[in-house]
Amino acid sequence: MSMIVIYLARHGQTEENLKRIFQGHLPGVLTEEGKRQAAELGEALEDIELDAAVSSDLRRVKDTVKIALGDRRLPWTTTRLLREIDWGSWTGLCLNAVDRNNPPADVETWEMLYRRAGEFLEYIRSNYSEKRVLAVGHGQINRAIQACIEHVPVEKMNAIPLMRNGEVRKFVLDA
Repeated sequence: MSMIVIYLARHGQTEENLKRIFQGHLPGVLTEEGKRQAAELGEALEDIELDAAVSSDLRRVKDTVKIALGDRRLPWTTTRLLREIDWGSWTGLCLNAVDRNNPPADVETWEMLYRRAGEFLEYIRSNYSEKRVLAVGHGQINRAIQACIEHVPVEKMNAIPLMRNGEVRKFVLDA
């Protein structure tokens, strides 16, 4: 049976992370610490053979990938499937400025995020059979991807620890 190895990583720290705002689909700006985390991600991947990279198309992730890969020449694709959860009209607001128990109708639900994570895994299976892939995304989408891989139901997804900025986790998928 063929397999796919995914190195799932989260982007480096952003100015928006420090301000504790809902970033969602905002581009995001890496802090100096975020750039250091991206460089450390690159060091962690240095001795790992990779066949390709796939990432969110948002700036904070693309900047992280550029730093992490350095002069490493890999085929690299971006996809909207790896974007962070869409916070809708909460985007750009401070976390403590909203009633988190009553999200507006335009916020992507956990179920929608989980479904998108499954679509991402199907995309990987369709395009990266027998490959070792670096996949760089965001906190909540990465959590949903891990939940799908580990068959954790959507209602228990939040039990999976959120990845730290610059963290990488390894998963093996049946292709």
